[in-house]
Amino acid sequence: MTAHPSRAASPSDFDRLSEAQLIALVASGQESAAFRAYFGDDEYAQLSKLARRVVKLGRPTKARVYLLPGIMGSTLATKTGADKKGRHKVWLNPQAIEAGEMLSMALPAKAGLHPIGVMLPGYLKLKLHLMLAGFDVVFHPFDWRKSVIDSGKLLSRRIARDGAKKVCIVAHSMGGLVARAALANDAKHRIARIVQLGAPNFGSFVIVQALRGVYPTVRKVAALDPKHTTDQLVRHVFRTLPGLYDMLPAPEHIKDLDLLQIDNWPTDLMGPDATLLGGAVPTRAKLGSAREGCFHIVGVGQETVVRVRKARKGFEYGISLDGDGTVPRALAEWPSAQPHYALERHGNLTNNDAICKAVIDLLAKGRTRRLPQEFATERAIVRWVSDVELRRGAAGNRGGKVSWQQLPIEERRRILEPVISPEFHARVAR
Repeated sequence: MTAHPSRAASPSDFDRLSEAQLIALVASGQESAAFRAYFGDDEYAQLSKLARRVVKLGRPTKARVYLLPGIMGSTLATKTGADKKGRHKVWLNPQAIEAGEMLSMALPAKAGLHPIGVMLPGYLKLKLHLMLAGFDVVFHPFDWRKSVIDSGKLLSRRIARDGAKKVCIVAHSMGGLVARAALANDAKHRIARIVQLGAPNFGSFVIVQALRGVYPTVRKVAALDPKHTTDQLVRHVFRTLPGLYDMLPAPEHIKDLDLLQIDNWPTDLMGPDATLLGGAVPTRAKLGSAREGCFHIVGVGQETVVRVRKARKGFEYGISLDGDGTVPRALAEWPSAQPHYALERHGNLTNNDAICKAVIDLLAKGRTRRLPQEFATERAIVRWVSDVELRRGAAGNRGGKVSWQQLPIEERRRILEPVISPEFHARVAR
């Protein structure tokens, strides 16, 4: 069934469509202006070509695949609102952010939010590739604010409810931990294969930066909110979310500081909640270990924070090329899973055509020659950067706000990128 909006479409309209309707609309060429603004000309051309091929397919011939996004890659909405399904989207909805609604995302919350979809620029291409290969692919959004253990249980229940004897999971970033949490509950061995893409199996230092209010994704969101500063959003929203704490670096896998100990954080107001920090300690012990049929694809060769140390005014972060820009290689590798490496940044692991084809190989055959299983990268620290430097002149401060309506289309697209990643360079209104 193809949707036929009576006016120019916007990203919020896409949330109202089923996955089949969305693909049909992309294939049809209708609302091309909206899709070009949302995806970009080149990306839309590729998606349209793939979608036209998909709509000609018959029924899937291969296994059910659950495609999981990364942190912040699932859209969240209230159960009551103005759209045709009675919902109001808060994440990621620039208009809701400009109205000051980010505070409603704090946990515990009076008004509940629930996942309604995924951020399409990050995941539609991979879904289409998998469908063309004959797989029965469904998105599995989850509430990334909550513990990966809770999200894993919900995924396990969905797999059981759907009834397939054997299923596969393809999971990006935080989704890889949700997949492992489901694997730990897989007593009936329904999960035949898991392919991780850039999963922070042992954490990521960007979570430290998020809780310090210096990470670009946090700051770009704050730049849209005229009512709250970055620091206010961090203290009242981001530091209340258990899902972030689940991805703090595992002490046994890093040098320098044990970041699961509150005494090792700066004593200013920007840092973790002590209770939630303590609750993150046992999380990794509850994640499933790799078994036959488990694979991880790790991005390398990008400037990535791989160390953190205390400084006079906060933290300093050591950067090397040994990671995907978001997750260090050493914290991404999943012991006993079959490894593969790609010279690619975190946010593009799901959009790289060679990686998409490698995922298909791994799901279908359990092996691929498209990506190397070893990769030598320079592990030396190339520079250090401090909290002070990251705060200086960055979006999200009182003097660094932007208006969604006044942003050029390309900069809007950067804000709508689906994952926590540093690839954002919007011009900030002063």
